[in-house]
Amino acid sequence: MANVQFACKTIPVEQILKCSFGLNKTEVVVLKRIFNETEEIEMPELIKKIKKDRTTIQRALKNLTTKNLLIRRQINLERGGYVYTYKVRDKNEVKNEITEIFNAFAEKVKFELENW
Repeated sequence: MANVQFACKTIPVEQILKCSFGLNKTEVVVLKRIFNETEEIEMPELIKKIKKDRTTIQRALKNLTTKNLLIRRQINLERGGYVYTYKVRDKNEVKNEITEIFNAFAEKVKFELENW
């Protein structure tokens, strides 16, 4: 991902994601990985690609789904049971939400500077 230069500091886009949605490092890694997928992805594939243990990936997926960044779909298996697949919700919606969060931050900074 890209970096953004802000005054005296360069801010990686990953940091903007972390701050915007309150994500931890693993959640950012999982989100970035799923962002790059063209199809829905299952947890075993993520475990292979990210090389983290199952419970860590499960926790990240749950939190990302709760924060409405991922869409989870249940697929029922013919022999019984089910599997979940994950995909990022509409990328433009996520980008717009980050922009709204950033604009609210900029307005807050402006307000605080005016009252300084």
